[in-house]
Amino acid sequence: MSKRTTKLAIAIVILSFVLSTFVSLWSLQLMIQRNVQELSKSLAARIYDLIRSELSEPVNVSRSMAHDTFLIDALEKEEQTGPEQMEQQMADYLTGQKEASGCETAFVVSDASKLYYSYAGLNKRIEEAAGAHDQWYSRFVSSGEEYVLDVDRDELGGDQWTVFVNTRIEDHNARLIGVCGVGARMTGSQDMFVSLEKEYGVRISLIDSDGLIQVDTNESRIRKEYLKDLRLSQKNEYIYQKLDAERCVVTRYVDGLDWYLVVESDAGEGRRQLLNLLLMNVVMCVGVLIIMLLAVRIIISRTRALSHASFVDQSTQLQNRRSFEEKKAVLASAQLTGDFTYLTADLNGLKQVNDTLGHAAGDEMIKAAASCLKASFGAFGMIYRIGGDEFAGILNLTSAQMDSAVNRLEEMTAGWEGQQIKGFTISCGWATSREFPSENISELGRISDERMYEAKKAYYQKTGLRR
Repeated sequence: MSKRTTKLAIAIVILSFVLSTFVSLWSLQLMIQRNVQELSKSLAARIYDLIRSELSEPVNVSRSMAHDTFLIDALEKEEQTGPEQMEQQMADYLTGQKEASGCETAFVVSDASKLYYSYAGLNKRIEEAAGAHDQWYSRFVSSGEEYVLDVDRDELGGDQWTVFVNTRIEDHNARLIGVCGVGARMTGSQDMFVSLEKEYGVRISLIDSDGLIQVDTNESRIRKEYLKDLRLSQKNEYIYQKLDAERCVVTRYVDGLDWYLVVESDAGEGRRQLLNLLLMNVVMCVGVLIIMLLAVRIIISRTRALSHASFVDQSTQLQNRRSFEEKKAVLASAQLTGDFTYLTADLNGLKQVNDTLGHAAGDEMIKAAASCLKASFGAFGMIYRIGGDEFAGILNLTSAQMDSAVNRLEEMTAGWEGQQIKGFTISCGWATSREFPSENISELGRISDERMYEAKKAYYQKTGLRR
């Protein structure tokens, strides 16, 4: 073979590698463009669900305190009670609230005396003069809001993120008599922010309506940097936006905080690295091509995994409410067969278990119910957890199969033995297309709910237990 032919062959091989690499890079770019939006929205949904979950508990605790008759009566009678007795009452009450809820702190401020009570006793008197630290009180009262939330770092608590909830206390005539509140750690959100930023190379922040960063894993950015040129909406939607050729963001309004979740992705870093490898050494083209194919598989795999995770209830491993609503939307326009069955199920006595045995026992009861429902009906369709102790099923089974499955469920729940509970019951209702051939899935759901509530009512009448 002549030198000219050899050179030509080498040139063809090198050109082939270079062209194949460029084609692969181009293909990867197209695939990234298609998947980056879905990936970003899945990440944002996962983060949003956790934030809402961690915010709901302290809000519920604080609002419950604000409507507690004992607390309202105590504040109304503060002047007649006496300072020492009042301080002891407040300390005992707030200690109980703190321990029952697992919050880090709990407090009450009397509007009449401006005394600030904590679980440790009388803390101070609110000073609202100009420049005073306690001006938060007058700002909150004058806002007219029922409650407000704020997320801040607790320097004394290991620099952990903590959500603080302030709530108005009003007497029976809707007159302001004080403010109560709690502070609870947001450990799950903080850990997830750090983990996802490392895993996916994204940046996650919470900003106010002006774009000022309020929560971020980089403390130097908090209340110092603004995220500008973002489209923000107070609707329940995820907004995807490309900032430039390399960066994109997904935003979502967090109504409890009146802030916005921002997930920023940089899609260009990987492409730049691949191009640098190509320019450095043509021989690495084969390796780069293999790496790219693996990267595509990893991206697709992670996208599917995140999409799956956003549809699964982590506590019971059943499909969650989001998955349920999407399934209903699909079936809303579908022709339902005669064996199509809409199942509704609800635990009996969960509140009593929580109140007497604790929430750990209640959680065990919920997980046990999920296991029994899946074992009884899972072969005929999908079981969903759509609320705290509420379940639903989209099934396809005959009347005989339904009777057998219900009997099996009753046997399993009656004989269940866990670490903290022994036996429980579930009220069920169902409606089929066989009974109601002209009804759509929404109407079948309504009928199923009615039947479930009838079964629940009969259970409580039979047992004499209180709901």
